[in-house]
Amino acid sequence: MSRDRIIEVALTAVGGALLLVAAHGRHGYGFYMVLRLVITLGAVYWAWRVYQVGLRGWTWGFAAVALLLNPFLPIRMQRAHWQPVDLCLGILLVGWSGYWLVRKPE
Repeated sequence: MSRDRIIEVALTAVGGALLLVAAHGRHGYGFYMVLRLVITLGAVYWAWRVYQVGLRGWTWGFAAVALLLNPFLPIRMQRAHWQPVDLCLGILLVGWSGYWLVRKPE
């Protein structure tokens, strides 16, 4: 297994864990803005990465995550409405990390 793949998986799992932390707590505005930026950049990276591999459905999924969480044109919702979104996306990213780790290289 390549070093780059392990780094991809580790960073994605950390992003997912941060989303899970965000789903179960009250944090400052700055935390959420940095989290949005990090997850958006990660989602754009994964959209590009899975497009290269030929997983077109996942490309659209990661592009949707990037649009949903982008800090530049934010979608405004109350914190209580964001918590289930953060929880689902956190689970998705942690699951994706596990999948990508055991997936056969292209």
